Amino acid sequence: MNPMAQRFLGLLLLMSLGLAATARAETLSASALLQAMVDASKTLEYRGRLLYLHGSNISTLELLKGRFDGRDYERLTQLDGQLSEVIRRGDQTVCVHADKSITRLVSRNSVSPLGLTNGLSKTVPEQYQLLLDGDDRVAGRSAYRLLLMPLDSFRYGYRIWVDQQSSLLLKSELVDGSGMALERLEFISLELSPALSVEDFAIPASLSERALDSLDATRHPQGQIRLMPDWVPAGFTLADRDLRLGGEAHQPVSAATWSDGLAAFTLFIEELENDAWVDEVSQIGPTVAISRRVEGSDGRYLATLVGEVPPLTAERVLSGLLIGPSND
Repeated sequence: MNPMAQRFLGLLLLMSLGLAATARAETLSASALLQAMVDASKTLEYRGRLLYLHGSNISTLELLKGRFDGRDYERLTQLDGQLSEVIRRGDQTVCVHADKSITRLVSRNSVSPLGLTNGLSKTVPEQYQLLLDGDDRVAGRSAYRLLLMPLDSFRYGYRIWVDQQSSLLLKSELVDGSGMALERLEFISLELSPALSVEDFAIPASLSERALDSLDATRHPQGQIRLMPDWVPAGFTLADRDLRLGGEAHQPVSAATWSDGLAAFTLFIEELENDAWVDEVSQIGPTVAISRRVEGSDGRYLATLVGEVPPLTAERVLSGLLIGPSND
């Protein structure tokens, strides 16, 4: 090999090593930012207003987050349209409806619409690639932009903006395979460490009140139904199983949720009382809802899948769904 060729190959090797080192540095930096973001979502107190775009719908929200006596408090208020709120006080969540009624739930989950931090741990699921995508500004604050891109076509990707000062998640976009944003949520104003008190999370007086507790699955046949999809995308595992009251007649409905740590979908199964053919598909932004009639081992059922997954993923899950009595 002549000296010129050797020099050329040497330059290529140095360039490749440099690019690899840069990629590793960006990966480490992005990973550190993600860890800081998850920590900030659990520890910071703040008050802010958010813009929420979902399909063609636009809403303005106010979010308060505080911590008192070791318990998390949150208040999410819709600022346009009919007044509605969700208030979390420790392990109790209260939904305030437009008709001035309230529903009490037992839940430790955050009510923040920035739900990306709810299921995300400090380790990115292996079905996604995490990348640092430069600097930006959100709500007048300097932010780092991160990409969480799926490595297959069975889930959506995310663009997220992390505050450079506090590491709080300032903005998130759920994007399809072409990079189009299907859902966007971003702070338009933010106050860190506001002087909040327990009174800021007071539950308003109501005209009526009800509680929605899970039914005892052992006391109802519907609770013994076992859902057996023969396929779910790689990385999705069963995250929750429940028996609820649903529909206008408030009949028991079996529910099971699968998640990959970022995306999630829930299957609802209820008895089908007639032979009507059920074939319904709807989508608002990234949220798809598909209903199908399914033949079970002991009768016909209505199966509905709701989640933020591509329609083809939902269709494939439903196409291989088996329903039968539990053997447990």
